[in-house]
This record gives sequence, C-alpha cells and structure tokens, in this order.
Amino acid sequence: MDLDDQLETQHLFLVTRMCRVCGEDKNLISDFYLSRKDRTLASSYAYECKECTSKRVKSYDKRYSLGTCIICKKNNIKVCGDLCKRCDKLIKYDIDTLHNAMIYLKKSKS
Repeated sequence: MDLDDQLETQHLFLVTRMCRVCGEDKNLISDFYLSRKDRTLASSYAYECKECTSKRVKSYDKRYSLGTCIICKKNNIKVCGDLCKRCDKLIKYDIDTLHNAMIYLKKSKS
C-alpha cells in the first residue's frame, strides 16, 4: 500500500470486525481480505478473516484430487470421487431432466 492509499484508509486502521466464522474481533485492514476495489470503505473488506478463509480453502482442496472424470473423460483435472465439478453439477438434476437433455441433444445433432 503506498502513502496515498494509507492516507485514504487512515480512518480504518483502528477499526475491528468480528469474523463470522471464528467470532474473534480482528483488525479490519490486516486481518481481512479486500473484496471490493474501494479501500476507503469498511464494507469493502470480507466478513471472514484471512485465517478462516485459508482453512476453508485448504479443506475444500483436500476433497479434490487429480484424475480422470468418468463422464466427460477429461484427464488430469480435479475430481471429487470420479467426477469433475462440471459433471457433478450435471448429475444433480433428476433423471427426467437428464433424459430430456439427451433427447434434445440427439435432435440437435441430426
């Protein structure tokens, strides 16, 4: 942060915010990520502290490993179980929706 940015955000240096995950009061500027461009507004900073964000991201990445999706056959992509994120979203629909999608795709190819 250069000197001009520091002067603009001076009023936020002593502001604390409670993390919505761990419930601790922490310094707004040093302990929360900037989530919007305007550094001068307290609302531009995340409501989850950097430490909790880091834990959440690391636990999310542990669920995925590199592999091959059994539906789309893409290689060396993040899979959870045997499916990539895209195919996992696809199968969340009910069987009738998937059947209608198959009919549509068959008609559009002919």
